[in-house]
Amino acid sequence: MSAPFDIDEQERPIDRAFARWVRRHSGSELLERAALAISRAEGQGHACAALAEESSLAPQDGDALRHNPWVGDGSAVTPFVLDRSGHLYTWRNWQHESLLGAGLRARAAAPAARDEKPARDTQVLAADIAELFGGEDVRATRWQRAAAALAVGSKLFVLTGGPGTGKTATALRLLLMLLRHAHACGLPARPSLALAAPTGKAAQRLAQSLASGKRRLSAALPANSAFRALLDAVPHAEAGTLHRLLGYQVAQNVFARSERDPLAADIVLVDEASMVDLALMRALVTALRPDAVLILLGDPGQLAAVEAGSVLRDVVASVAQNAVRAAHVRRLRGIIDPLPPVAEDAAPLAGQVITLTHVWRAGSALQGALEALRDGDRAGFEAQLGTNAGDSVRLRQCENTASLRACAADWLEKHSAIHAALFADGALPSQALAHLRKLQVLCALRDGAFGARGINALLQRELAARHGFDADQAWYHGRPVLISRNDYAHDLFNGDIGVALHGPDGMRVWFEVQQRDGSLGMRSFSPRALPEHETAWAITIHRSQGSEYEDVAVVLPPDAAHRILSRELLYTAVSRATRSVELWSTSAALAAAVGRPVRRIGGLLERLR
Repeated sequence: MSAPFDIDEQERPIDRAFARWVRRHSGSELLERAALAISRAEGQGHACAALAEESSLAPQDGDALRHNPWVGDGSAVTPFVLDRSGHLYTWRNWQHESLLGAGLRARAAAPAARDEKPARDTQVLAADIAELFGGEDVRATRWQRAAAALAVGSKLFVLTGGPGTGKTATALRLLLMLLRHAHACGLPARPSLALAAPTGKAAQRLAQSLASGKRRLSAALPANSAFRALLDAVPHAEAGTLHRLLGYQVAQNVFARSERDPLAADIVLVDEASMVDLALMRALVTALRPDAVLILLGDPGQLAAVEAGSVLRDVVASVAQNAVRAAHVRRLRGIIDPLPPVAEDAAPLAGQVITLTHVWRAGSALQGALEALRDGDRAGFEAQLGTNAGDSVRLRQCENTASLRACAADWLEKHSAIHAALFADGALPSQALAHLRKLQVLCALRDGAFGARGINALLQRELAARHGFDADQAWYHGRPVLISRNDYAHDLFNGDIGVALHGPDGMRVWFEVQQRDGSLGMRSFSPRALPEHETAWAITIHRSQGSEYEDVAVVLPPDAAHRILSRELLYTAVSRATRSVELWSTSAALAAAVGRPVRRIGGLLERLR
């Protein structure tokens, strides 16, 4: 057995342990180095390691690895797989990626329906689209209309777009079109729907958005519209997490639903798909019946999943923006006038990935900043930055702890009325939670002075001095609480935010819950009954995904070389704001974030092309 090579002590313990295990059991020092590279890459969100980019491996090592019995080409089960591009996978990730790629392509190629005549009746589709979108400007809604039309007959449809582009409103109309043309889509007369998101918070927001969308659409539809009855078939109140939908079993770390026991739902809609990792998306796709319809919503500009893969980004990148096939052009030509400027593409997913581009929110520097971030336009982003208190995108130079304290003090002063109402005796739970949704501090880091924990402590001390409570006590009236672990027994999920309030029954922690009619209700818990949680004056940007606030402060580490800085991280944070955002950062760190897109190594994109 060869001697182990010298592993840097700065490597993660789990990476070192895996590499050592492989060497002990394989006897190969080369395989030890390969195992370290794979484990390190997966820890960074990659699906695999690239031989050409690993300092501990050389491209010429590929030939030796291919002759190792532990390494295969994917045609048989081996611990590792090395593909023709020099990508080295664990067998698990190779399976996830290959099965997911094949599953998505199969759905894209699936026959549209048993009897396509009703769905291909252009006049019927055109009339339905016109009714669903009413008198809304055709040019502004042309891609929304195209999505609703093209989804009919598809087994896979992906709808993307930035904040304010109307993804959920479009998805509601898209679902109604599938319900109305169920037979033409190869579905039962009354298809069953399942709505899900990666986190409980995102699922709750999906439910709220669909409920409000249903109310608005019901008021806009003609009194005799056939779509009115179909609105009740969209079960917004039943939106839940993907893990719950798939029947995740914690003890066995497996999903109950699979190709052997598929989901019963005829249509499955998943929101915030950018947060879904490779393994979870593979589990979802393989758990669908072949005749079921999968709809994915999300923004590929946001942070990808914490675990390996960047599925939504790869899916969207596999097709030129809003490119379609010739058959799609013919269909759209009879439905939308004027026809959107479409380009033809032979990619497998062409016509099944639509990006919404029209922003419905009022124009502002905030929208300009988001557009510049999506495009990687540093000059355009910096042009939107102001330095005055009234600017909707404001840069606050924050290079040390002293300037951080000054930013925090100004933030508290700016929002003093909200905090006063939150800490007031007799504050109602619904009002307190509404106050918390108006503002949020988002941090790139979790630990340290510039991390969520450090800033929570800083803000808590300042608020205690202003409002007269003990900063060292665990529970106090007005404390915002973030759930950090799913608790299915109590219907509390990672990312849920509640508020602690004194009342007739003592201290209770209140959370919003979705009622069956789409309205929001309240539930309270004893502090002792809560799952793992933390104070939420400041939370990490990762935890904020699926949430929305009026005013946001974004805290970046001042060191421009910090590895956490990325364009996607900044875009995700800025896109949480609906009115204004403050950037507590140095100019250098901000420029580094804008200029550093996240790249994840994997082969899904090529499989989809």
